[in-house]
Amino acid sequence: MKKHRIVLTGGGTGGHVYPALAVYEKLVLEPTVEAILYIGACGHLEEKLCEERGISFRGLNVAGMPRKPGLRLLYWPVQTLNAIVEARHILGRFDPSVVLGTGGYASAAPLAAALHLGVPIAVHEPDAHPGLVNRLFSRSASLVSLGMEGALSRISSRHAKILVNGNPIRASFLSGLSRAAALLDLGLSPERKTLTVTGGSQGAKAINDVFGAIALHLLDSNPDLQIIHQAGGLNLEEYRASLPESLRANERYLLQDYFSDMAKVYAASDLVVSRAGAMTLAELTASGLPSIFIPYPYAAQNHQMHNARALELMGGARVLPQDELSPEALRGILEELLGDEQKLEKMAEAMKSLGKPNASEDLSEEILRISDLYLKRVF
Repeated sequence: MKKHRIVLTGGGTGGHVYPALAVYEKLVLEPTVEAILYIGACGHLEEKLCEERGISFRGLNVAGMPRKPGLRLLYWPVQTLNAIVEARHILGRFDPSVVLGTGGYASAAPLAAALHLGVPIAVHEPDAHPGLVNRLFSRSASLVSLGMEGALSRISSRHAKILVNGNPIRASFLSGLSRAAALLDLGLSPERKTLTVTGGSQGAKAINDVFGAIALHLLDSNPDLQIIHQAGGLNLEEYRASLPESLRANERYLLQDYFSDMAKVYAASDLVVSRAGAMTLAELTASGLPSIFIPYPYAAQNHQMHNARALELMGGARVLPQDELSPEALRGILEELLGDEQKLEKMAEAMKSLGKPNASEDLSEEILRISDLYLKRVF
């Protein structure tokens, strides 16, 4: 029997790339897998991350559909058709037994090319509100994997197996690193409660500005509190300059532009303030972390709000919309939760119950199952 040859595709944002990379971590260990290829957009996040990990990558000249009339909109269909033709050539040479798309415009051409070649496809939708590409290709997929149950009513398929699989996360989030070890490694005290604030790897100016106005008060009013703040690189220096010296010098306030190991940060945390991207939610639920979500209001289909509300409904999180964000509003929620240990424990239990730590393994098994069926049919 010929061995599995698997194509992964998805891109545009980390929420589409990281699930594919988590599946790669599982599939690359399988002795029956002969080769894995990642196809994405040239020069985008997926190319950088694949290069860092030594993953075979082929890039396409693709872009999302322009939202406004103009020359770019007129050129877009030609660009997309050329990308499909190029993807077909790549797949023809690679000879895959299955193609997994994890969403974003970068996955459209490889999925279309696979269907033209008669290669089975699977799609994984990370968000509660499915994106356009996954809604389109789910109708022809052999498998539709959903990161969140809220997507069930918004996606359909003619013959696919649909399962709420959860979002695959990297193995580092399941390593079992203890809270005490994580805090010591970060130079913080295991004896204090830890609040983490993050707007993602690039940061969120709206969150930074509001939190900067209340951080010193939170520390002064609660000597048993310490704060980890990932401010992002885009406006770190401007943000740091806006802080009082007493906060910049406070040993209980750890401010960085970026933490390369967020698994360690989450292991150290008791409460998190963050955006509500699908992968962030998957990592926080797997970590069992009570959260305050401030969804990015300009995300496609407002999917971050859908994601956050789904967890709030289950009791694991609180949602503070950005148009209601103010120092007073955020401070009120933080003081309420930080002062109520029982509430935090209940939220932690709810978040942990929503986590799907086996998502990577389960989706990998489904991909191999589809590949097996194809290989038995062809050979």
